[in-house]
Amino acid sequence: MGQRSPLVTLAAAAVGLVALLVVNSTQTTSTGSASSETIVTNTPVTPPNTGRPAAGTPPTNPQPTATKQAAPTPTQQAAVVYAGRTANREATLAIAVKGGRAAAYVCDGRRVEAWLTGTRTGDTLALRSRAGDRVVANLANGQVTGTVTVHGRTLRFTISQADPPAGLYRAKTSGNTIGWIVLADGSQVGIDNDGTPAPAPPLDPSTGTSTVGGTAVTATSVTGDETF
Repeated sequence: MGQRSPLVTLAAAAVGLVALLVVNSTQTTSTGSASSETIVTNTPVTPPNTGRPAAGTPPTNPQPTATKQAAPTPTQQAAVVYAGRTANREATLAIAVKGGRAAAYVCDGRRVEAWLTGTRTGDTLALRSRAGDRVVANLANGQVTGTVTVHGRTLRFTISQADPPAGLYRAKTSGNTIGWIVLADGSQVGIDNDGTPAPAPPLDPSTGTSTVGGTAVTATSVTGDETF
């Protein structure tokens, strides 16, 4: 009974062989699966479209920036003329202002006169003549208030805006310089100076003409940016 028969031995060997084949088949399948799991593809990944360019990438369609309009310069602004008489009616004064520049004429209609030029800074006017006459004044509410110093006398004034044909006019010939101040009521004050000051002849503001010594002369409207 302690010896196995040849059939038993052969059966045992067959069982062992089958078991060995099963084990080998399982390992081969596992190895194949593991190998297939380690395969890495190089397919590029497309990032989601957020509507914004990637960091570091300049925009392809930059939005246009608004252009700020430059403010008008003083020389582009309209001229305004102020005219009237001094406080005690000693003289008549006209001041033309254009942007940051100003020009003025003061006269008594007989012998005293002065042409002045200067600047406007904010609402302050500062003008001076070659002889040292001065105007210091302020603009407010369509009026100019201040002082004019002419031939050593200082006179106070408040003058109002003078719309055309009122205003300040000037004519210059080879021997004469004539100034006219036309007030809002149509009255005129001026001097014809050929070296000896005298009252100016009448001016026609509608045509800007006058007759001096039998000769027609043309006057120009002073706007404020002139140099005398």
